[in-house]
Amino acid sequence: MRGEAAGLTHHQTVRALEAALAEAGDLASADASVRAAVAEWQRITDLLFDHGGPYAPETDAYVQGQLTAREHHRG
Repeated sequence: MRGEAAGLTHHQTVRALEAALAEAGDLASADASVRAAVAEWQRITDLLFDHGGPYAPETDAYVQGQLTAREHHRG
């Protein structure tokens, strides 16, 4: 998901989110992986709302926090 979003602008992630929602159909009955994918597209779209640039996982505070937590957990 994040790899797909890398380099996309807000308008492009809006289209990706809309496509994910259309593909999911009824979110309430969709499986967990589909709901997670839609939620991640929503989070990235919201992040880029007033960003002005393309998405980059290396500058996404949420992603970097996850990576740091995983590193601390391993060490």
